[in-house]
Amino acid sequence: MGFSSDIMDDFVAKEIKNIYSTYDGWKITPRKLDGGYDTVVALDRRNGGHRECTNVLVTFRKTVPEELMTELHTPGKSSDGTVTRYGYAVLVPANADTTAVPTGTTIYTMKSFAFDGNALVWLKKPVRKTEPEKIKITA
Repeated sequence: MGFSSDIMDDFVAKEIKNIYSTYDGWKITPRKLDGGYDTVVALDRRNGGHRECTNVLVTFRKTVPEELMTELHTPGKSSDGTVTRYGYAVLVPANADTTAVPTGTTIYTMKSFAFDGNALVWLKKPVRKTEPEKIKITA
């Protein structure tokens, strides 16, 4: 049986892994909100004898909704009783309105999506040139 996911979720997972690498010990657990593309990704790792947790709100909306900020700042439960250091971040498309994001919350901009006016556009990588560039050599 195969695994199926949305292409936008795949791009988001790739961008989160670029920021919070699994090589650094981050465990990634996504949690969908309201049946749309809004997601809170819980990242967890052990670092230097303590536990670090970071909640990342991922949204594809033009403006970050204020009601999702309470969902973002809800800390998870620690099962082992250790003191946990919490961090909070938001991942939005380029040119999104982040005025609802409280100060102290890290804001990351997606490299794959941006707003062009009110339209969400996919930013593709530039196409490689098929012909090598001719270099003029003078002797």
